[in-house]
Parts: sequence; structure tokens; C-alpha cells
Amino acid sequence: MSSSAHCFGTNFLGRLKSPICSSNAEQDDHHLPKFEPFGEAVAVPRGPSSDAALKCVSVDMMQNENKRDHHCHLYEGKNNILIIRRAQEFKMNLHFNQPVKPSDKFQIEFYIGIDTNVLNGTKIIISFDSSRNGKWTGRMIQKLGDKCVVGITPSASAIIGKYYTNVAVIGSNGISRTPKDPRTDFYLLFNAWAFKDEVYIPNEQDRQEYVMNENGCIYQVESGGGRQWFYGQFGEGILDACFQILDNSHMPLVNRGDVVKVCRIGAAMMNSQDDQGVLVGNWSDDYSLGTAPTFWIGSDQILLQYANQGPVSYAQCWVYAGTLNTLLRCLGIPARVITNFNSAHDNTGNIITDLIFNSVGNRLELNERLTRDSIWNYHCWNEAYMSRPDLPAIHDLGGWQVVDATPQETSDGYYRCGPCSVKAIKKGMLGYQFDAPFVFAEVNSNVHHHKLDTRTGRTELQQVDTTYIGKKVVTKSVGGNNYEPMDITQTYKYPEGSDKDKETMKKAERTYKLRMQDDDEQEIPEANVEMTLETPVEPVMIGHDFQMAVVFRNLSEDTRTIHGFLVGSTVYYTNIQRAQFKQESFDVTLNPMDTSRVQVGVLAQKYMPQLGCLSNLRFVVTAKSMENNQDMTAMQIVNLEGPELVFSMSGPAQVNQEVVVKVEFTNPLPFSLRDVRMAMQGPNFMAYREKLYSEIATGASITWMESFVPTRSVNTMIYAVLDCSVLGNVQGNWAICIQA
Repeated sequence: MSSSAHCFGTNFLGRLKSPICSSNAEQDDHHLPKFEPFGEAVAVPRGPSSDAALKCVSVDMMQNENKRDHHCHLYEGKNNILIIRRAQEFKMNLHFNQPVKPSDKFQIEFYIGIDTNVLNGTKIIISFDSSRNGKWTGRMIQKLGDKCVVGITPSASAIIGKYYTNVAVIGSNGISRTPKDPRTDFYLLFNAWAFKDEVYIPNEQDRQEYVMNENGCIYQVESGGGRQWFYGQFGEGILDACFQILDNSHMPLVNRGDVVKVCRIGAAMMNSQDDQGVLVGNWSDDYSLGTAPTFWIGSDQILLQYANQGPVSYAQCWVYAGTLNTLLRCLGIPARVITNFNSAHDNTGNIITDLIFNSVGNRLELNERLTRDSIWNYHCWNEAYMSRPDLPAIHDLGGWQVVDATPQETSDGYYRCGPCSVKAIKKGMLGYQFDAPFVFAEVNSNVHHHKLDTRTGRTELQQVDTTYIGKKVVTKSVGGNNYEPMDITQTYKYPEGSDKDKETMKKAERTYKLRMQDDDEQEIPEANVEMTLETPVEPVMIGHDFQMAVVFRNLSEDTRTIHGFLVGSTVYYTNIQRAQFKQESFDVTLNPMDTSRVQVGVLAQKYMPQLGCLSNLRFVVTAKSMENNQDMTAMQIVNLEGPELVFSMSGPAQVNQEVVVKVEFTNPLPFSLRDVRMAMQGPNFMAYREKLYSEIATGASITWMESFVPTRSVNTMIYAVLDCSVLGNVQGNWAICIQA
């Protein structure tokens, strides 16, 4: 790759003296002169050379010791390259041709990029005399004969990336350097263990979970169900892939010490909507040109494929979040995946979720075309932990920050979101960057139900639901093997209806002027009748019938006559309708202060033909109280649970002994499954592999057996997934303890 590909400014010589370097990879082919004379070089045979007697013979980066001390021992690679974290000392063992005397002068030089400069942090010089070293510091730890052990502490704000190293001896006529040697290169990462680093997180359990843990769970059902996800941030080739992503973004190297900027670029580059980012989104039923989002086991295969081939197809929100989580943890930034249930997507930018209903006779029907806002059944994003020195310190807005890579809305011209302070969202402080109004709407917007007058095109506000959005916000609990969801709703908002919640909403209104003028002038009709839609408490298996209930409660002293209408649809998890499968009308007479339940039966034979590979059913109920013309609406989602994969093993897993893993699946559906694709992976012991089954008949079972020989003792997981055009999201995992 030529330097012009990642160094900008060559066409703007009147503005820039030299290109702005935005590539960490190009330095691999860049060499400094072995001898750099002071002033004019003297012509001598074979070129100029140093007159200094001291020469550095070899450099030992003490990889194993340093990587262990810097919590980088899990990173895998063929060359055992040194990987360390900033703001923490690492050691080097220097071997000279003779003992170092007090009169000898030498320095260690570190470079990142090809157009290096001491002033911008791309060139670092460490001396061991009275000279000032700048933000990086060095000390002599030990002198023993012709060897020296030195300690180097990178700055807490140092650029992250791949550095190369020279030991330079200073003579009277110039500087002689050790030749460039890949064995002395090293990667520098963010440091969650260092108090001065922006990503410092004080609790060791949190550091182990949010930086070191390679296994996670991404929740997709409010009751706690979801999919296990392998982040694999330490796998071979993953760190290089992550820095390649930053290079491909054309992010200047000098900005890569700023965690806010790195997260912002990472969110933009994780999707390929407007750049050559990692993942191509697809929310349709057709994944024939790539891999279905439900088929991914983890991030490692995605990042390795991107590094070799470019953008990877396909992704939906949990895939974006899982892969971004890998990038952040790999670079040393504490990160976790968040799921927000009933997540609003505010397309209109007013921080209100507007639903528009048509009036059809005595009933209302949701207008799918005019309703621009949407309420996703769930939406996944990331949180990254960092201080926010760019925001006013008085408000203490550091800590967890929302970072979202799913391409929903643009931010500064790119599809990305954040970092946005979670504390700012809870406090209703929407004026601080980045993208706080959009995040606030996702978790705390009110749902406005409007009735459309088809003759005039105007809408009438019917009701406001203040509790539907952001019903629950969860993430994985802390602890390597603890996959229970942790409810963190209270970090985003105060309890619904509390004084603090009302105060926050008013503050957000003042800050962002979120109300539309028409809504301010409209009065919501008094509600004499309450309507709720009750869905099954227990999980509903796909292909099974189930019962629901519409409950009416008369709050008045008068009799009420209710006309109701229920519509059942199969929907994508983004709440976009795929097809209707049920319509049912009903009439109810309510005595004063009375409660009535209308039972609704849902038949599998009705919804299955319209389901495709989806697993979400949406039910919308609209009703009218005839005596006072009160309109009511309610909406609920039923998540269908798919069949399970069953795991077993031939015996205890022990190092250097063959063991067989077996995965079984039985088709419970009343039709055959065709072109069924399966995948299996066991991090640290079994490489990713796939298998294709042409057909699995009704009631038939398949068994997939794989053998492996563990090479090291570790607690790990085996992941498996099954997918076809009419059944998606079948996945499972099994914990394995490999003993020595």
C-alpha cells in the first residue's frame, strides 16, 4: 500500500507542509538511517559511521514478563510480539559490546507512523542522563557488565498502536542506531488498571469482566433469554484487524490516544453504510448473498474475514454490538453490550415516539406507512467506560458511555452514535455531546397515540403512554461464568412516574424543546375505561398454540359498551410488519366499576405460514367506548422460543487426550427443514467449522460429532448454531473445563 493511501495533504501543499499520517501499517516498510551525522557528513569509505566505541548488540523486549505484568498474556500471535498498556512501566534488556561507562550516551527511540515528530507524540526519545524525556519516562533499573535493564513508562495519553524501537548511541560526530528489528516492535493499548488513563475503572472484578472476558451473552428476550457470544479479543489476528479498522477509517495517528475519538471512529467503522466499514446490515428475509445475522457465533470470524476480504455480510444490532465490543476490549477499553427492551427509534427528532392510527368505522388501525417512528422489540448497543475531560467536570459525566454502531441516524455525517454519557441521559442533560437526544428517546420517550382524520390530514392526540419505552435495560452480570442478566434500567432513568422522573422530562423539554406545538394545545380525552393486553407469562414454543386476554376496567359509575378489534402480525424485531395472520372483533358491556376479560386464542396453523425465519408476533388492540367516544390502544410482542441444541461429551476433557463433542437437534415442526446450515466452535481448543444438511424431516434428529485434543488447561465454551430459511436463531453453548 502506498503512503498516499493513508497520508493526507499531498494535494494541499499550500495548506499543509507534509501529509497527515493515518496509517499504522505503513511504518513496517519504513527505515531510519543506521547513522545520522551531525552537520555535514564526512566522506569516508563505505559511508559515514559513528566514532562512539559503544554499540548496542541486541535488545530483549522481555515479552513474557511484560505481557503478564500488563494483563496482556492472553493475546495470541505467531511471533510473540510485545503487547503492553500505557501509563505502566515495562522493561527492556539491552546488550552492548562493552560495559556502559558514565561518559557513554545512549537513548531509546520509539516511533509510530512514518512522519514522526516529538511534538505530536509519534516520536519518543528516552534518555538516561539529566535530559528531560517528555511525557514518557525511563529509568535505569540494573547494570550488570555489558547488559542494562531499563524501565520505560509510556504516557497516560500516549497514542495506541504499533511502535517500533531503536537504541541510539550518541558519538561526537552523530547518532548510530540499531537496525529495524520486528522483534523489538510492540503494541501499546489503553490501560484500565492505570489511574491516570482515561479508561481507568477502579474495580478489579469489573476489569476482569469488561476487558479480559472473551465470553458474553446478548439478551433478546425480556425474561433473560438471549444468545451466547464469543468476543475473542485475544485471538490470533484480532488485534491486527482492529488496528486495520482504524487505518481504514483514515483516523490520524495523533488522535488515537483520545478514547472518545477512538470510540466514535469505532462506531462509525463497524457499519459499512457510508464507508468501507466492517459489517453490512440486512433486516430482510433474504441473506442468500452472505451469512444470516442469526448464524454468527461471535466476533472473531467477522473481524478476520473483514481483514482479508473487506465488508462482511450480514449484521443486525446484536452483531454490530458484539463486534464493536470485541474491538473496544481488544484495544483495552472496558466495554459491555446493552439490551434495551421496547427501544424507541425517533426518526422525527422530537424525542417523542409518535404512532398514527386510522379511524375505520368504530375502530382504529395502526397506519404502518405514516408512522415514521418505530419501537424495536429490543435494541443492542455498547457502553464503554471512560472519563470525559471534554465535558464540564462539575457535572461528573464520566463513567459508562453509550456507543452504538447500528446504522440508524447520522452523527456529524456518519452513521454512528456516541459516546454519550449515561449519567447525562438520566439527568435529562441533552446538550452535551454526543447524540444525547437520540439516546434519551430510545430509553425514556413518551409514546403518543394519534388518530388521523383522513379528510383533513390532521391528527388528534388520543393518549400518552409514559411507561412503554425503555421497559428494561440489561447487560451480562459481572463474573466469568455468570450469565444472568443484570438490570441497569436505573442507570438510565429514575423510576417511572417518580418526582425525579418528571423533573428529568421537564429538563429535557426545556433543553431540547421536544414537544410539537400542536400537542401542547391538545387535551387528552379523559380515560373512563382502562385496557390492557395480557400475553403468556411462560415462554411460547414456536409451532404451539397459546392464549391471550384483553382486559377492560371500567373506572366510571356508568355502563360502558366497548367495540374492540385485535390484529396479529408477524414482525421483524424492529417491529416492522411482515404479514398479518389474525383479525378479530369483539364487543364488551362493562357494568359500573366492573372488569371484564376477553380471551383470545392464537393458533400455530395461522401464524406459522407467515413467520418465515422470524420469531416475533405483534398484537395491536384498538377499542372504543361508545358512550363517551374514548379511543384506546394497546400493543404487545410475543417472542416465540425455538428448539434447543443438546450437547454431550465422551468424557472429561484433559490436556493431550482426545475427546469427542456431540451436538444433537430434533425438528419439532410439522414440516421438513431444508438446506440447514450448522456451525460449531470451541475457543482455545477447536477451530470454527461448518456443516450442511440438505433436509431434516419432521420429527427427525441429527447428530454432529467432532473430536479434538486440548493443548492447555482452561475453562472455556463450545458454541453451536443452526439456521435455515424457515427457522433461525437456534443456538446453544456448553461450558467445558479442560483439566491438566
